[in-house]
Amino acid sequence: MLKVATYNVNSIRQRLHILIPWIKENKPDIVCLQETKVENRKFPEADFHRIGYNVVFYGKGGMNGVAIVSKEEPKNVKFGFYDEPRDEDRLMLAEVAGIKVVNTYVPQGFSIDSEKYVYKLKWLERLRKFFEKFNLKDYIAWCGDMNVAPEPIDVHSPDKLKDHVCFHEDARNAYKKILALGFLDLLRKHHPNEKIYTFYDYRVKGAIERGLGWRVDSINATEPLAEKSIDCYVDMKPRLLEKSSDHTILVAEFNI
Repeated sequence: MLKVATYNVNSIRQRLHILIPWIKENKPDIVCLQETKVENRKFPEADFHRIGYNVVFYGKGGMNGVAIVSKEEPKNVKFGFYDEPRDEDRLMLAEVAGIKVVNTYVPQGFSIDSEKYVYKLKWLERLRKFFEKFNLKDYIAWCGDMNVAPEPIDVHSPDKLKDHVCFHEDARNAYKKILALGFLDLLRKHHPNEKIYTFYDYRVKGAIERGLGWRVDSINATEPLAEKSIDCYVDMKPRLLEKSSDHTILVAEFNI
């Protein structure tokens, strides 16, 4: 069995007390991390080596940052788009355990009347063109914090949130165009009608208890890999721990 996870750590040095024990207990083959918020020279790679894992990463410090933690040593590791701006701290590609892994931290967008939202939409279009260069008959897992809740079931109050940058129809449509290339949303393959969230805002009092969450983190797979998928689920335990990220961990399991 192959186990793949994705986790927006919201500062990796602040979450090692959660992430390292989780890896030791759950023994994933691959973990995609986003928003590591650390420059390369300060990345805590020794913590992963001590528990027998490899890690590749890119960060400029303070914001963004991506990494892949894996049992097997990643091959053909690349960061960023092929053109400018490359955004190496938001996009990475590696070959691990016989599959291609794409890890993305999609821009949030700030507000729908801002230049940051325009950039987000352009970024998603660039990502679509990036994937058009792939052979989507290969085993490809696209993981990450997508900063898009694709369907009404993926947010707690769809009517109220329709103009939010992570649920606005333009962002949702741009994201769905990428999925339409040949990706399946694995959580929805296994749990088509359940309200399952991966993000609970720190700023919302009692968000978890009140069910005020979002599903903006996803593991998507090309059809050949999706056929091997036997489960996809959210582990809420990391979000309930002291000094947690505002996201929690999403896991997919494959019969490979």
